[in-house]
Amino acid sequence: MERTCSITGAIVTDKDGVMWMQLRPTLQDFVKTIHDGIDAGSFISYDALNEILHAYVASLTAEETKAHDVLMHDVSKQYELDETLQPINPKTAEDKQLSFGERLSDKIADFGGSWKFIIIFMSILVAWMILNSLFLMNKGFDPYPYILLNLMLSCVAALQAPVIMMSQNRQEDKDRERAEYDFKVNLKAETEIRLLHKKLDHLLLHQHRNMIELFQLHLDLTEQVQQRIDTLKKEDNERS
Repeated sequence: MERTCSITGAIVTDKDGVMWMQLRPTLQDFVKTIHDGIDAGSFISYDALNEILHAYVASLTAEETKAHDVLMHDVSKQYELDETLQPINPKTAEDKQLSFGERLSDKIADFGGSWKFIIIFMSILVAWMILNSLFLMNKGFDPYPYILLNLMLSCVAALQAPVIMMSQNRQEDKDRERAEYDFKVNLKAETEIRLLHKKLDHLLLHQHRNMIELFQLHLDLTEQVQQRIDTLKKEDNERS
């Protein structure tokens, strides 16, 4: 039985084409967009169907490329506008220009909080007491009960306390700036993870869907080819 192709107008047998209703719904919608006058009774030859399939695959590829370009444009724009995605300068209080007093207080606090200071300090105390008690027989410059030594210790304690407090204040500033830096890093990581999820969603929703569509289309075509082969074999058997 001869039929007229609704796409090319060529006259072919009904074995050399398919009915429009046999196509996949997505492919039917695509045929409607590129050809007018297609209805349920339309017949499409295999030659026209091949051209349609090429155009359909090209359309899916173009759609995916466009969606990818839009996504990358949105991501690039968000990188430009979102302050949390800007490069972070890990500048802390340690990088600032310190005054002489601040540097001196840091060195004194570091030295005063070490075992080196404790050993030297205890050695001076022991030497002071041995010198005045044993060698000078409590008749030296600071006999027992070491009033001068107590005065010097009180002065050292009185001076050491504000120096340590100054160093602690600077340490608090350092910790505060480190905490702000960590917060910015975590916020940037969270934003970039959200953008990564957006890309993954695009991959799953668009590319995965298109891959399934092409795979199902391939199965349909394979089935049609197998049906045509079975028909030809049946005709050969009837002739023989």
